[in-house]
Amino acid sequence: MILEFEGDGHTLLNLLRTELLADERVLMTTYDTKFPIMDNPVFRLKTNGADPVVVLREAAAHIMNQCDEFSGLYAAAVS
Repeated sequence: MILEFEGDGHTLLNLLRTELLADERVLMTTYDTKFPIMDNPVFRLKTNGADPVVVLREAAAHIMNQCDEFSGLYAAAVS
């Protein structure tokens, strides 16, 4: 699967790539930008036959759950 991310940079894509690499269904994932200021990053995902859309959605959901958990822990710690 090849996706182009408009307006996103290394922070989101590196997090997504790292999360996907922890999944045993993922064979390869990477992203690149030819000209960092001018081009949108291109994200590539190859799986072992699993539906890449499902794998990507599950990875994104896991990241969102981690963010929610962190937010709750942070709010509890500072209140």
